[in-house]
Amino acid sequence: MTYRLSGGCHCGAIGLELSLPRSPEEEVVGACQCSFCRKHNARTVSDPKAEARLIVYQPDQLQRYRFGLSASGVILCHRCGVYIAMLMTERDEAWTTINIDALDERSRFTRPAEPRDFSGEALEGRRERRKARWTPTKLVGWPEEGG
Repeated sequence: MTYRLSGGCHCGAIGLELSLPRSPEEEVVGACQCSFCRKHNARTVSDPKAEARLIVYQPDQLQRYRFGLSASGVILCHRCGVYIAMLMTERDEAWTTINIDALDERSRFTRPAEPRDFSGEALEGRRERRKARWTPTKLVGWPEEGG
């Protein structure tokens, strides 16, 4: 069975669709320990067997933020400030880890968040881990610059 969830930012400028192979109650929830995620109290989900779509309805409201090794970009809404996902792109492929709190049915993710600390990871190892563990993602209505 496939579990389809939707969400996005508060003002509607950026949408999100997520198809999971397991119920949200069964999905592993992560709690990245980087300073950005800690300041947002973010809980995330990523599953290489899932599929996600990030939909930009208002490109002028898409905000990208990079820090650290710049291996990925944080996707935020410029207008309402909602943190949607971390996005990594390579050529025409994209992977995300989704901020659960950007989903409409966030309360269905009931497993305790598992702390994750990748601060000692080198850039190449980080990119390879993300390709293997993050959710393959389609970018819809996306402006030219990658994530």
